[in-house]
Amino acid sequence: MIRGFYAARSGVLGQQQNMNTIANNFANIGTMGYKPQQAAFSTLLYAKVYGGAARPDEENRLRPPYDHIMLDTGHGSRVEHTAVNHAQGGIATTGVPTDMAIIGDGFFAVMGGEDGEIFYTRDGQFKYSVDGDSRYLVDASGRYVLDAGGAQIALEGGAEITPAAVGVFKFPNRHGLSMMGSNRLAATEASGEAEAVERPNVKAGCLERSGVDTAAEVVRMIESQRAFSLNARVLTTIDEMDDVANQMR
Repeated sequence: MIRGFYAARSGVLGQQQNMNTIANNFANIGTMGYKPQQAAFSTLLYAKVYGGAARPDEENRLRPPYDHIMLDTGHGSRVEHTAVNHAQGGIATTGVPTDMAIIGDGFFAVMGGEDGEIFYTRDGQFKYSVDGDSRYLVDASGRYVLDAGGAQIALEGGAEITPAAVGVFKFPNRHGLSMMGSNRLAATEASGEAEAVERPNVKAGCLERSGVDTAAEVVRMIESQRAFSLNARVLTTIDEMDDVANQMR
């Protein structure tokens, strides 16, 4: 019973984390450039247990291991990692010149904080920030948008931004990027280093919609709720059986 208790417990905890991921996707249905996440599960360690005496086959011969049948017994599951679906989102026309949408692979690069750390995003809701006689292109949080060379984009006088001035970067393994919150990602060893896209397809006056599929998320939510309820019911049953066993002593 102890093994079953911990297997059901791992299922409850995993589904709770899965529900948190789904809830985060629902919360970002209206977030431009957002890529939905999905919890990926893996099984915990399997163990060999005796399943009783072996039975002879049609020719009255015992099957291996001859004295007992060995069964594989699992210990539940856990969330291995949270994957990101980088599929292209729909394009919304805004008419705002500083809004940018990437068609195809790639990310915008923004520099934030005093340490100059660089983050990557598909959210192209940009605006101007005036500093002295120059205007800089920044994101909604005031982080500097970078060009293909990794420099801040400065516009002198009345010049307007063009898609060619904005850098777009790709990675050897975009699935290795780390989620940093606020619709930002950071490069890791798994993702590899950022590489500038030579001829990116960027549309001005447009934004990429959130990639969340509402219908798919509802289905996943129902599946997760049922799995959570099933594991919780197993925990309750094991607890009741344990009480009965203790009373019989």
